[in-house]
Amino acid sequence: MVRQRKSTGLSSTTFRPTSPRPSSLTLNNVIQLRPRDPVTIETSVIAVPGYGTPSIKKWKVNDELRRAATGVPSISTLHIFVHHPSYDLGSDEFSWDQFLKTGNDLAEDVAALAVEHPHRSIIFIGHCLGGVLLKQALALVNQNLHDFRFRSLLECVSGIVFLGTPHSSVNDRDTLIRHNEILYNCAKIALHRGSERLPPHDVTLLSNLAQKFEQLANIPVLSVYEQSQMRSQVQKIFGGKKKVVDEQLASIRSQTERLLGVALPHNELCQFSLLKDDQYSAEDFLRSIFKTLDENLKLSTGQSTPTLEPLNTHDPLNPLNLGSVDIEQEIKASRLASEEERIIQKELSRRASKLSLHSSLVSTAAERLLETRKARLPCFSLAQYLPNPNFIGRENILKAIDDALLPSESSGSPTGSNIRYYALCGMGGIGKTDVAVEFAFSRRKRFGAVFWLEAGGISQIAADFGRVAEQLGLTTFEEGIDLGTSKELVSAWLENPTSEVNAPGEVKNESWLLIFDNADNLDVIADYLPHRGNGSILITTRDPEGKHYYDTGSGFDVEPLSSTEAANLLCKLTIRAETAETEDEQEASVEVAKTLDGLPLAMTQMAGFIRRRHLSLREFVDLYANDARYAEIHGVSNSLLDHRYGFTLATAYNFRELETPTMDMLKALAFLNPDRIREQIFQHAFKAKDGKKYSWSSPPAYEKARFELISSSIIKRNINRKELWIHRIIQAEVRARMDENDRYETFKAVMALLVSLWPPGNLSSQASRRWDLCEDLLPHLERLYQIYTENAEAWSGFDIDTTLPTLMNEAGIYCHERGFSHEGKVYMNLAFDLCKSANITQQPLLGDMHLTMTALTNETNDAQGCLEHNIHCLAMRKAEAEKNGNPDLRLAFAHSQMGIAYMMVKKPARAIEFFKQSIALLEALEVDPDEFGFPVCNLGCGYWVQGQLEEADKTLTDLIKQREELWGKLDSVSYKTGRALQALGNVKADKARAQERNGLTQEAQSLWQESFVIHSDCLKQYESTVGKFNHRTADICHKLAEHHIRLKEHQIAQDYLDRALSIWGNRPWFKNESARSSFLRGTHLLSLGDPGSIKKGNHWLARAKELRREILPNEKPRSLAIEDFDELVIFWSI
Repeated sequence: MVRQRKSTGLSSTTFRPTSPRPSSLTLNNVIQLRPRDPVTIETSVIAVPGYGTPSIKKWKVNDELRRAATGVPSISTLHIFVHHPSYDLGSDEFSWDQFLKTGNDLAEDVAALAVEHPHRSIIFIGHCLGGVLLKQALALVNQNLHDFRFRSLLECVSGIVFLGTPHSSVNDRDTLIRHNEILYNCAKIALHRGSERLPPHDVTLLSNLAQKFEQLANIPVLSVYEQSQMRSQVQKIFGGKKKVVDEQLASIRSQTERLLGVALPHNELCQFSLLKDDQYSAEDFLRSIFKTLDENLKLSTGQSTPTLEPLNTHDPLNPLNLGSVDIEQEIKASRLASEEERIIQKELSRRASKLSLHSSLVSTAAERLLETRKARLPCFSLAQYLPNPNFIGRENILKAIDDALLPSESSGSPTGSNIRYYALCGMGGIGKTDVAVEFAFSRRKRFGAVFWLEAGGISQIAADFGRVAEQLGLTTFEEGIDLGTSKELVSAWLENPTSEVNAPGEVKNESWLLIFDNADNLDVIADYLPHRGNGSILITTRDPEGKHYYDTGSGFDVEPLSSTEAANLLCKLTIRAETAETEDEQEASVEVAKTLDGLPLAMTQMAGFIRRRHLSLREFVDLYANDARYAEIHGVSNSLLDHRYGFTLATAYNFRELETPTMDMLKALAFLNPDRIREQIFQHAFKAKDGKKYSWSSPPAYEKARFELISSSIIKRNINRKELWIHRIIQAEVRARMDENDRYETFKAVMALLVSLWPPGNLSSQASRRWDLCEDLLPHLERLYQIYTENAEAWSGFDIDTTLPTLMNEAGIYCHERGFSHEGKVYMNLAFDLCKSANITQQPLLGDMHLTMTALTNETNDAQGCLEHNIHCLAMRKAEAEKNGNPDLRLAFAHSQMGIAYMMVKKPARAIEFFKQSIALLEALEVDPDEFGFPVCNLGCGYWVQGQLEEADKTLTDLIKQREELWGKLDSVSYKTGRALQALGNVKADKARAQERNGLTQEAQSLWQESFVIHSDCLKQYESTVGKFNHRTADICHKLAEHHIRLKEHQIAQDYLDRALSIWGNRPWFKNESARSSFLRGTHLLSLGDPGSIKKGNHWLARAKELRREILPNEKPRSLAIEDFDELVIFWSI
């Protein structure tokens, strides 16, 4: 039984009486199995041969039908009909339009048969392109169910066998290509062979057919395809025959479909006796249909005239009756079609592109980012650090840094424009950061700007670079600029620093100093190091190779303090006014210094213990010599603690008398990012609603624990910022002293602290008001990621709850919002691994994770990844909605996202149906009108891509009108209005081109002007919502450049392309968009004709083609046009 499908507004063909003509069906054979009686079943079998393929005489189908039906007692008679199409199309006359129109005849004639014999079930068998005709007929019938004849027909359909029938390929264009190949293989008709441009109408025609057929529900289908054959030695040498219809092309991806692969050439797929493998056969499929008919005999017998009551078609979860999709089949087909592409994507995600043309081209364009922005200098920012009054010694290191990094004293500028680079290398706790802080404070007047960047993780350095942009005055928080663009802005300024003049006659000093602290993984800072400019770079790292990281750089291996320096430091830290600095005390300080190996951090730690116990240095020496509890430390000699003896001793003393709340708080601190720890993380626990309590989680207990840690020199506090800081080495020591169970329980406690404070993200709203808090918390989520991955094996026996996947998902959402979608995938991969290993299936978490990945993948041009995650997400949303029995916003949004995925894999016909379903679900819900923005705009884009310009124009115009009525013209509520404007401007442009082709110049000019105004409004709207540096702003700059090229306003066009290219920057996930804008710029410059423009144009074209080769490494060389580069970008960026 076939469910009636509610009208979706798609154009349909209404059947009307035609002039009398012979039926296209002829009775080929009648197989009488047993005598007829009122309780037996008769079946009509409709065979539809292909175009230029063997006739039914060679199918040998009668014997298979007889064998399949013999064992079913109720089957009495089989009537075999053959379809003879009315077309007579030679190679010159053939068109897909004309071919498919013959499907009308098939629909009419089978409907007449169904009305004449209402109790006969119908089985269709279509071979090759005959199956395409059959799909056309059934799709048209399904769109005209108001006609009694066609209702009767679909009521009778019991099953379909497709023999090597093409359905849908990897994308809509490839679907046409594969159909053309089949046509040539079978009938030697060559359509579009050798053509680089396929007719959009034909692409749309076949893709729409596939989509409409998929809306037929509950019909059992057998799809037979060609499987690889055992190849002879000759074939192995010279290559075997290419499969014409493989599994991917044959599958309709329905839950009622059975796939059967056979090792036969395409033309022999109609030989029924050969259609089998080790487990299944075409005969088995036919037998299953007959058995089903037998079991449902009551549906095929009874009254002489069928009573066709209106079918109950209202399903609130599926208002448009979209056909069910087999998840496994859909994903399998996706992977079969794109394995090579996925390998390429994986490689691209692993490395960033390093183009030789970057510095000469993109950096020039990047200067456009700073056209109207001057930095406020001097600018000095050292994060949480203050001058260290206890700094001592290190004169030789400071002198070496001076020689390497200080600019010329006379002008504040270097003698050249090369970056000056210096690295401080050494083990943790040896004092590298102290030296860097001292250099920054003591030499600050020699630089116009000094910035401290924590380089311990990607998220932290990205956030710090964002702060630099704000501190220089290049951006404001209100502009909502993504972190990627902030990085590009800062990098552009560092390469060409400019500033305001604050007072008459003031001498500018635009030199700068960047300090990358804790750059132990040098790869983290690679993308943040400027390559030219008037500046200096100082890094601290444990990696000794840091000295040679820059070709022209140098560095210093920091050693422990000398005994004298270490003793002096200890005295400064411990001597009080009432304590005489006697000779005995000085001798004791030397003894302690030697014991602690001259490590500055160890000195600071031990000084904290001495002060807390109110001891003199001599008293401490005596205590240590006689303290049996630390006898094991005295004789330490194992390799693990080599060069760490002093520090281990210091921490042993310093931790041993901490009270329980203090130690618990210290343990929690050991699992957070050590820099700029908001006290709010701990204070938020005071008012925890979940009843979870910690030993320090009351204001008095917290303040006491914090005081004890500060007074012991274990942590530092920035009172103004309300932030804590702890050394990485101390964290490592704390974690090392915990047993495995204690480590994991503390890890879970820290997760609970962070998840309670983190403001949840929403992909549909992307609220920027939460960014300030998220920016400070993300480094802690990154630290949890690092600690878990380091301990995953040791913790494999512990239970995993949903907290860590939840936090990783939130990190992914935030990265997406801030323009770091590429990095967001890293967090999501861990979230999925955790759910898989712990069998976490909790909803809506798992569905939300897939939804987050769909956003990350579509922003990074990973089309197949987007499709797979959307398939999973939609299935989960459906399952959850079915439990409740009602649709919800998540289900509606999932349908819209599914449509986006199909648009990305170039299947707009299928995408349109999912956008419509999303809108229908939203209409059934009482939702904010803003929620319609994305799916309606996406629907308009789908129509546009399909060439349905009138439908696109109306859909987008109505949406914009609705938003204007609600929020006014060019609202700043959401960039959704901008997206609709961009799409509508594209539609108007395509309509203008169509009028030009028809010779209607005046009408075309009017449409061009509409398009230009709409795109100009789009730019204003984007700038007021996503800001001037967002990638969507770059999209519309590209479109406006096209307009100005058309208007011969060449400089304005180049300015817009400059702006777009500077926003793309050199980020690998914008490689597609950058290639497109580079190509347009190159072709435009060449068209200007002067030698300078031609030279620049050739450079930009070379860049565009180099990027394209990275994106499509297996593409054969061919001439390229701007349309080829448009196809590289997602539909909303075109």
